[in-house]
This record gives sequence, C-alpha cells and structure tokens, in this order.
Amino acid sequence: MQVLALLLLFTGCKNDCVHMCQRMDRWLNECGYSWEAKFEDEGWESIDDCYDDQWEADEPTERTCSRKAKKWDRESCY
Repeated sequence: MQVLALLLLFTGCKNDCVHMCQRMDRWLNECGYSWEAKFEDEGWESIDDCYDDQWEADEPTERTCSRKAKKWDRESCY
C-alpha cells in the first residue's frame, strides 16, 4: 500500500486521509510509539492499516482528515 501512496504523491493525486496517515506515522516514529499501542481501538498495526481504512474516503471525510493531519503536525511527543 505504501507504493500506492508514493504513486499518488508523484502523480499529483491528493488524498488528505493518506497524508494524515503519513503524518501520524512520522509522529509515531519521532516519538518512539507503535501503531499497535496508539491505535489499538482502530485495530491499526501499521501505516498500511491506516491507508486501507482511509483510502476511499468521501469528501466530508477528506476535510476531516485534512484537519486531523494538521493536528498531527502540531502534536507533541509528551
């Protein structure tokens, strides 16, 4: 699934939910957390699970993902 996200990035397709997953993944890596620990309720064990869950988001969900992505950019590890 990561290959598909990279393809979208290079082809100019925009998917705010995919970007949200990428920002979440970056935050987890920077803070030393795992997907399993932080997103147990969603059942996500990796960024691929986030992609699978968010891939076909409708327009209202995309707007929500855009807001959430910005939140993850500001999120502190502590």
